[in-house]
Amino acid sequence: MKPTRISNEAEARRHSGAFVDHYARMLLEGDPLADAVVLEFEALGHGRGMAMLERALTDGIGAVTDAPPGLVALFAQLDDVPPWVDWARMRRGARAYQRTGMAGSLTLSAVSLMNGYHSSAAIKPLLFTGQLDQMARRRLAETGKFIAETIQEDGLRRFATGFATTVKVRLVHGFVRRMLLRSGRWDTDAWGLPINQSDMAATNLSFSVALIFGCRELGLVIEPDEADAILHLWRYSGYLSGVDLSLLATGWEEGWYRAEVIDMLQPGHDDGSVLLARALRDATNERTDNPVQDAMMPLVIRVHDGLTRIVCGDERADHLGTPHAAWAGHVRSLAKAVRATERVRRAIPFGTRLATRIGNQVWKQAVDMELKGRPATFEPPRDVPFAHRFAAQRSPSA
Repeated sequence: MKPTRISNEAEARRHSGAFVDHYARMLLEGDPLADAVVLEFEALGHGRGMAMLERALTDGIGAVTDAPPGLVALFAQLDDVPPWVDWARMRRGARAYQRTGMAGSLTLSAVSLMNGYHSSAAIKPLLFTGQLDQMARRRLAETGKFIAETIQEDGLRRFATGFATTVKVRLVHGFVRRMLLRSGRWDTDAWGLPINQSDMAATNLSFSVALIFGCRELGLVIEPDEADAILHLWRYSGYLSGVDLSLLATGWEEGWYRAEVIDMLQPGHDDGSVLLARALRDATNERTDNPVQDAMMPLVIRVHDGLTRIVCGDERADHLGTPHAAWAGHVRSLAKAVRATERVRRAIPFGTRLATRIGNQVWKQAVDMELKGRPATFEPPRDVPFAHRFAAQRSPSA
């Protein structure tokens, strides 16, 4: 049995038949460790359960009095650093990712998220909970914070902030999965499980492979060893997030190969895709806190749309209601200028170090601007207010 959401299967099988079968199976798999903890927290009470989680994150699972067995099992996996983890390689990947700065932040929105919204099945959890059409800026800020903390050097060490944030996001996914399955409106036969293994792996690739590709299209130079290091960083992030290792890429070549296959298998867009794309563009356009930003935003959103068209293609951009088609050419011209600055950066002894420092600050400031001094709580939604609007939708074939 496989969900009916799978599209272009014959084409994908010519590319990689074995992986297609595995991808289809994993559409029906969740995250057993996180899902068990969610059930335990329901029985304990949300507040008590989350207090246990916080204590385990800050002091270790041994410090949690009467820790339920599911939480103990989860932290047994989290505390077990796999032998393939190379901290020096991950630090190299973190620095390369930090250096993307504004280009990376723009690519995250214009490529990683916009392309993902073209899959009408993968976006259903966002639509059911109203998390991007009703709370776009807030949820995008939390996504940005998750990434900004992940890409700090040693940000995924056991007691680092990025580690804690990753675990919290994993539990949010578990709560949402449980809530959607109980809603009575989730169609597993059509869409697979909510926030399933295959969609989590696709998200992991969108934060790594898609971002690297988009940044390169903007003119940034990301060396092959840096790309491999970034994929290594996100492989460990995926492991901590509960993604099966069989779906996580070991390096750039494998990541690119899998991203191609997964992209082929996605269903087409629907009305929800257009709604989310519009909410994302609006949230990007509203990132203003002073007159200078107000003046810059019309230019930023045009570059955003031009990049979407270059990387995702005109057809998908049109499907998502992306305007400013002429700006693809302007973005290509901008990329030429960026490449010129990259030559200077690589020629100066301290150029890469300075660009990394500046880029990392840009990532942090972008998140701070969105949060406006409020903490990123990573609290799961408590209901599915929009399930009735999107449950019956079926996407056209891609």
